[in-house]
Amino acid sequence: MRYILVLSLIFLSLVAKPDGLALIEDDQNRLFIFDKGNFNQVEHNKVLQKHIGSDFVAYIDYMNDLKVYYNGKLTEVAESINSFVASEDLIAWKISNYLYVWQDGITKQISRDVRMMKTKGEILFFEDDFDNALKIYYKHKVYLFAQNHYSLQTKALDIGRESLAVLDGDDQLFVFSKGDMHVQKFTQQRILFSAGGDGILVKNFDTGALEFISGEDIQTLEYFPPTWFKTRYNWQVWIDQSGNFNYWDGTGKELLTYQKPRLIEYSPEYLLYENGNQLYSMHNGTETYVCDYIPEVYQFYNNYFVFYNRQRQVELVDNGHSKVISTMPEVSFDLYFDVIVLREGRKRRVYYNGKIYTL
Repeated sequence: MRYILVLSLIFLSLVAKPDGLALIEDDQNRLFIFDKGNFNQVEHNKVLQKHIGSDFVAYIDYMNDLKVYYNGKLTEVAESINSFVASEDLIAWKISNYLYVWQDGITKQISRDVRMMKTKGEILFFEDDFDNALKIYYKHKVYLFAQNHYSLQTKALDIGRESLAVLDGDDQLFVFSKGDMHVQKFTQQRILFSAGGDGILVKNFDTGALEFISGEDIQTLEYFPPTWFKTRYNWQVWIDQSGNFNYWDGTGKELLTYQKPRLIEYSPEYLLYENGNQLYSMHNGTETYVCDYIPEVYQFYNNYFVFYNRQRQVELVDNGHSKVISTMPEVSFDLYFDVIVLREGRKRRVYYNGKIYTL
C-alpha cells in the first residue's frame, strides 16, 4: 500500500451521491423500485426502456409514458414517447422534434427543432435546427456553443461529465468547461484531445506537451509528448516517453505503474488499474489492493468491485475487504452505483449497505 502525501484536489466536483436506488424486473416482467431496502411494485407489464441514475430512476411503461422516481415520488413526466437518452444526472427526449430535459425534479423544453443530441454526466449537447446552432444544456441552463453550425465543419468531438470539446475545420478547439467557453488555435492539423470532468486534455503537437484546458486556464502536465492519454471524470492519466503510467493529483505528476496497465477503469472517486497481473485502486492518494487476477466478468464503481471469483461465485471487494455475496455459480448481477442486483434463478436479491434484501 502506498500513500501520497499531497492531498488530491481533483475530486472537488463529483457526480450526485448514489442514493440506494435500482429498478428490478421479476420473472413475470413486473417492475419494482428498490429504494434503500424497500421494494415497491410500480408496473404489472414489461416496460419499454429503463434507466438508473445516481439519484433517480426512469422508465417508459407499456403505454409509452415516461415516468421518473425521484425523492421518493413517482411522477409521469411525458406521454407518448418512444425512447429517451440519459446519463447519471439527467434524461432527455423528443416529442415532434421538440427537445425536453429532466434534471433534479425539473422538466424543461429547451429546443423547438432538435436533430442530434448526445449526453454524458451533466452535459447535453444538441443541434438546434430552429436557431441553426449547436447548444449545450448544463445545470439547468442552455449555452450557445456555435452559431451557424453547418460552417463549423466538425472534425472531432468528445464529451465529458462537465466538459466538451469540438475541433473545427480550421483546427480551432472549442472547449466548454463548467459553463466557461474557450477557443484554442493550433497550427498543426493533427490534434488529439479527451474530455473529462474538469476540462480537456490535449496533446499539443505544436509544443509536444500534454496540456489541460479548463476555461481560460491552460496547465502543462507533461512537457514531452505522451504516447497515450485520457481524462474521465476528474482523472487525468497518461503514458509518458519512458512508458510509465501516471496520473495528475492536482499539483503534480504521480507515477502509478512502469508500463501501461492491461485494464484501466474510471469512476468519480476511484481509479482501477492492473499492475503485475493484479488489480489495484487509487483513491485520495492511497493505493489499495483489489484482486490477484483480472476476472472475465466484473463491474466497478467507486469503492465497489464486483466479479466472478474462481469458483464463479459473485464476490464483492469494498475498500480492500472482500466477501462472497452469492454462493450460486454464475449468478447474473448488475452494479448500479451503490446497489448490486442479483438474479438467482427466479429469485431477485439486492445487496445494499452491507445487507442482502430478497424480493
